[in-house]
Amino acid sequence: MSMIAFLGTGLLGSGFVKGLRSRGHEVTVWNRTAPKAAELLAVGAKVAATVAEAVSGAERVHLCLRADEAVDEVLSALPALQAPVIDHTTTSPELTAARAVRQHALGRAFLHAPVFMSPAAAAKGAGIMLCSGPQALAAELQPALATMTGELWYVGEDFRRAAGLKLLGNSMLFSIAAGLADALTIAAGCGLSPADAMEVMARLKPAGALEVRGKKMAAGDFAASFELTMARKDLGLMLDAVGERPLAALRAIAARSDELIAQGHGAADLGVLAFDAVPPRS
Repeated sequence: MSMIAFLGTGLLGSGFVKGLRSRGHEVTVWNRTAPKAAELLAVGAKVAATVAEAVSGAERVHLCLRADEAVDEVLSALPALQAPVIDHTTTSPELTAARAVRQHALGRAFLHAPVFMSPAAAAKGAGIMLCSGPQALAAELQPALATMTGELWYVGEDFRRAAGLKLLGNSMLFSIAAGLADALTIAAGCGLSPADAMEVMARLKPAGALEVRGKKMAAGDFAASFELTMARKDLGLMLDAVGERPLAALRAIAARSDELIAQGHGAADLGVLAFDAVPPRS
């Protein structure tokens, strides 16, 4: 089994460490907030007081930190080492690419591998791990990384790709949460219960929209099956129903719809909300 350093033991990092320990790896952890790292003593991890101590003798170094600034700070604290560094942090595409250039100049093997995982999924080795970086290095590390995830998705040598794909994936997760929040608000405004709202979702199965409307939107096909003007009428009814209650997304959708209708796109499909992101099919 491998000797692994894991830097960053928040919720996701701790999940990864538990998974690595369950598969028999020796893991040394470090965290800026020491008590969080100390919690992993219970699963047999070793706790280091410094970054340099944590990576001493490690065969791989994994990072799972809060943001770009923390990644740069930790990388600057690393001593010279032969072990590859795999960063799982959700970061800026452009800053990730610049970071990779700096790591290459230092002679450091570096991959960016953000994930779509909950802490529980990380502990079980489930979910999706994206990977950007040198193809040869990714291939070398593929057997080890594959044990940490349900799906390992190598997306190319351009470091911006994994970072960008992680952001757009998260945007959809956030949009789903916002949509559900607004649906629950509409339920309250209409005198319905949260259970009523979830029954509608179970019957409607809105994920199917990704297969139908989503594919058309991505292709710039805005031929109407639900005209934007009709959708805007429904949005007005929704806003009337909720009154002054806070909403996560619907008021912004209504405002964007008004802009597009004013530009002459009212007869197009609701998917024309993507008009400025995807060139319309001619």
